Amino acid sequence: MKNNEPMKANEFKKRLVKLCLRSGLSDFPKAAIDQHVLLKSVMLTLEETAVFTEKEINVKLKHWVNHIGTFELLDFVTLRRRLVDAGYMTRSSNGTAYQIAESGMGVEGFETAVNDLNPAQILTEARADIERRKQAYLAKQKQQS
Repeated sequence: MKNNEPMKANEFKKRLVKLCLRSGLSDFPKAAIDQHVLLKSVMLTLEETAVFTEKEINVKLKHWVNHIGTFELLDFVTLRRRLVDAGYMTRSSNGTAYQIAESGMGVEGFETAVNDLNPAQILTEARADIERRKQAYLAKQKQQS
């Protein structure tokens, strides 16, 4: 998001991999841009037009926390609150319904191609790549000794 330009899909992927697999973070990142990358990755796992009950959104956010983001100290309740506070989701006044806000898909901050990305797939492929590199390194080390 240099010079107010939307973040490109490749940059989004790189930042997501770095944040989730390489940063060593156990909680929500401090940098605003990284927060938006994570929040956007959550939004990409939700149906855009759906209205969710609190129970339904909790199930979806638990899945993201446990299987996609895997941040040790980040829980689904905090994540839900951050999504609402950052304007990615709206919550009914009685707290029983949640919906993606029109600007909540990061319309201004991300190029439209980001909306076609699959965060789970990006991270699965990155984990496989990291493992391949690790095995290649170990094989090379074994040959040298």
